[in-house]
Amino acid sequence: MFKKFATVISLMMAPATASALTVQTVATDANAWASVNTSQTVALPNGATWTSAPLQMPNVWFPQVDPCISFCSPFDPGIFGTNQTIGATPLAGWQQLPFWATWQAPAGTNTNILSFVGVQRSLTLLWGSFDVGNLIELVLNGQVVGTVAGNQLGLTVRNPGRGAALVTLSNVAFNELRFSSTSGGFEFANVQTAPVPLPLPAAGLATALGMMALARRRRRA
Repeated sequence: MFKKFATVISLMMAPATASALTVQTVATDANAWASVNTSQTVALPNGATWTSAPLQMPNVWFPQVDPCISFCSPFDPGIFGTNQTIGATPLAGWQQLPFWATWQAPAGTNTNILSFVGVQRSLTLLWGSFDVGNLIELVLNGQVVGTVAGNQLGLTVRNPGRGAALVTLSNVAFNELRFSSTSGGFEFANVQTAPVPLPLPAAGLATALGMMALARRRRRA
């Protein structure tokens, strides 16, 4: 019933770069839920902090996610505003699973920013009920180097929103992520990134320094 997607789309990045941002929809709905760690849905990658945080749901001000009122959980098996479901077997206790939510607002008026200590090379996240207006901007040193909207995942955007997609963005270097939406809330979870590895000379230097320190300790002993 549920199909695993391997849709890969190349989107041109900002002119300052010579490569293309790769967007891969890895799985949808039940397959996507089974692919993430439900105990780490709002855990952030090492070295990442919100400088402008989204809402963490469920929230004391917006506690109801079943049925969704303000935001629809990316783990919601229902179709917003209806009594229908997407046909996926729901995860037990999905109503209590926390997730991030960005308010719908006119362009440029509400952006949630996730900043990183070092440069990252890929992003994976669970993207809920994707809408055309959902937008991720990848930023390197203040310059936008790539963007991905909800209608660029290789999947049909449906109204009302439903389901979720596990999405990976790669072939890009960034140290900031910006989340916004101009149509429908942007709900997401399980944000993971991979840092750019140290260049070989730097890695070799770190190893050499470690060996020198070890040798000094041995001589003192």
